[in-house]
Amino acid sequence: MRRSLYGLMTLVAIAALLATAGCERSSVLRVAKINGGMELQSDISDWGLWVDPTLPDSEQEPELIYVMFCDTTEVELQYVEIGAGLPTWTPYEAIIQKATISYKSTNPEIPQYENAVVTMNQYVMADRENKKTTKFKMVVVPLWWKAKTYGSRVSEPPIYDLVDIVDATIRFSGWDSVSNRTVEATGKLQIEFANFYDDDEKIGR
Repeated sequence: MRRSLYGLMTLVAIAALLATAGCERSSVLRVAKINGGMELQSDISDWGLWVDPTLPDSEQEPELIYVMFCDTTEVELQYVEIGAGLPTWTPYEAIIQKATISYKSTNPEIPQYENAVVTMNQYVMADRENKKTTKFKMVVVPLWWKAKTYGSRVSEPPIYDLVDIVDATIRFSGWDSVSNRTVEATGKLQIEFANFYDDDEKIGR
């Protein structure tokens, strides 16, 4: 009886050990591409002719005005789960909560700019085979940041007026949907801020 009990306890201990080992996982979130790996061009202001729609055309002259916009781009993330014993009844996902963006001028004489935090709720499906990615659009230059940083650099429509070339570091952070573990990944993006040529007939486009 004692031998049977001892053998049963041994089997239970081994099973628990195997289960614990099978649940051990490692997760990797990585940035595959940002803006297709290309530099992003950010127009400081968009100039165009504006006519008050409430007034007859004969009573007013078109007014040259400008507007400022945030900048968005496509981001491609990949989430890889590695480990034995992954359950097949539910998929693993990385839930990206926010992106913290730091901006540093390529001109060493310009001090580093203020950081920006972009709130997100983006799901990135896990792929153990390391083949699939998740693509989505996100804001990389918030409107408030552009207005605060370069609002004084707005000029009437020039052919071209370079303002700065900036290296942006984007740190994504969130958690795993099953384990609640923290996941993070960092990517780089170069942004050319300038007053680009504007077609005054197509304001906002």
